[in-house]
Amino acid sequence: MITILLAEDDKSLRRLMTYHLEQNGYDVLQAQDGVEALKLLENHHVDLLISDVMMPEINGFELVKQ
Repeated sequence: MITILLAEDDKSLRRLMTYHLEQNGYDVLQAQDGVEALKLLENHHVDLLISDVMMPEINGFELVKQ
């Protein structure tokens, strides 16, 4: 199964996107900021990262760089 990491600080948008992705057969890991996303990347195989650009702590650009 394809695993998607969704990094989004807006809780409602994160829940909505997760719902639709799961309805289409994807496994979704959720992160509320870049720091949490990096921790998930250390412990999980991820096929695709969907990231918000403007997040607290580590923004989407810095997340992708790291």
